Amino acid sequence: RPSRSPAVLARMRLDPWAAARAVPDATPRRPLERVPLGATTTPETPEADLGTKHSKTPRDRDLALPARNPLSPRGYQGCQTINVTPPPPPSPALAPAPPPPPPPASCSLATPTVRPHDLAERGTSSSQRSVAPPPGDEAPLERALHRLTLHEPCVALRVVIKPAAAGGGVEVAISPRMAEAGPAALVSSAHLARSALVYEEGGSSGHHYPGGSHPEQPARATALWAELCAEGLAGAALRVPARLATEDEICLVHERSHWRRLEEVVRLEASELRRWCEQQDSLYLNGAGSLTAARLACGSLLALTEEVMAGRARNGLAVVRPPGHHAERHRAMGFCVINSVAAAAAHARAALGARRVLVVDWDIHHGNGIQRAFEADPSVLYFSVHRLERGTFFPADVDVAGAEYAAEMSPSGVGKGVGEGTSVNVGWNTRGSASRPGDAEYLAVWDELLLPIATEFSPDLVIVAAGYDAAEGDPLGGCHVTPAGYHALTRRLMRLAGGRLVVALEGGYSISATAACGAATMAALLGLDSTPSAA
Repeated sequence: RPSRSPAVLARMRLDPWAAARAVPDATPRRPLERVPLGATTTPETPEADLGTKHSKTPRDRDLALPARNPLSPRGYQGCQTINVTPPPPPSPALAPAPPPPPPPASCSLATPTVRPHDLAERGTSSSQRSVAPPPGDEAPLERALHRLTLHEPCVALRVVIKPAAAGGGVEVAISPRMAEAGPAALVSSAHLARSALVYEEGGSSGHHYPGGSHPEQPARATALWAELCAEGLAGAALRVPARLATEDEICLVHERSHWRRLEEVVRLEASELRRWCEQQDSLYLNGAGSLTAARLACGSLLALTEEVMAGRARNGLAVVRPPGHHAERHRAMGFCVINSVAAAAAHARAALGARRVLVVDWDIHHGNGIQRAFEADPSVLYFSVHRLERGTFFPADVDVAGAEYAAEMSPSGVGKGVGEGTSVNVGWNTRGSASRPGDAEYLAVWDELLLPIATEFSPDLVIVAAGYDAAEGDPLGGCHVTPAGYHALTRRLMRLAGGRLVVALEGGYSISATAACGAATMAALLGLDSTPSAA
């Protein structure tokens, strides 16, 4: 067995699966091939093949990656072009076992009551039953579940979620071990909540394009919510009440003058408001309804973050809009009004006890607002994977400060001052639709870059700016990530921060693709192998 450095051994202690992954494979790994600055790369696949239909098998492609600074434990700086081919999958004999699912979730359905100790007395080793709480017995139940499910979740309980087409609902498999808690330990699907969900029906409908159709539309959120309900996922999660963000919460990441300017412009006449928006970069507002929707999106994400940090939920999904990751301290832009993800990270640091926060931005556009909010803050690590296109993709193509954005969203954008090294940017440089990334390329970035860096950073909370515009079929992103790919990306992130993971909807402009990929993300948070209809 090859010797391992103290850093590798420490990473194994933090990640129980690292030891299995570190066993040498029967097939040798291909190392990352570093190409000198300014050199061009030649793919192994002939250029003529790039026009063929996209394959799930990864190809070499130009990928702008950060180069490791060996002098800094967390510093990633410099700009190089690296040919990346993900390693082959491990042989079955050496493949690590899949991580255990998170403890099960809740359901609001009224169903019959079953006593676990009665199942044990009948000699049932494990029985799938729908269960509900007895009236007035919530406190003993909470204590029993805390004692049993948190310490041995895989032994005590298992949840099976049925789609609406199969009658809907949640079935709970109860192990006889639950009988040790005695008759007070009546199991309730309403008290098994470990994944949370926040959505305000109709809350974002007030923010819509006043001149007709627009990619950023209310149907993005309503279609995702409908998909979560149809798959039985919405009923299986703890529902967090939506709320409005306060001015002080918004001003954690925005200048107070920006907030007051927004309050003023939404009161303008429609024609004046339209002229004001035309002077911004890719922004629309339609009055007070837009500002209310943005406050609701931000406040709802803060409420979900509070539930996760308090331990009342292990993870969660926020179905909110408008998006926010482009909004900067002093301006709204790129369909974004208030930077909800940045506000959630700042709120977790200021009020919820998080020492370090990892923000993962898998939206196909670089989140310039999030990076600029924390570029000098070493307690927040921002990791973005996006289309770079040699500095020509939004936001680098804006008329004002486009060159600055191009530099920041490239691998040379690493942060400033004491925060240098805590911004990590991975940019795709592609040559047409067939060469754009899919599941295999994103998983290679996760396994080779994000997870090692994040493990070393050791965050207390992970927040995902979850734009689904890298999904197959998205009209703006043009990439090839599938729902199964987003499911796998989410499951990998659940290994970090003790499972404390908050996912917030950002972009995604194919209604059907956003709904399917968002549902796959929620299924991963609930510990399911896939959405029920896909299983």
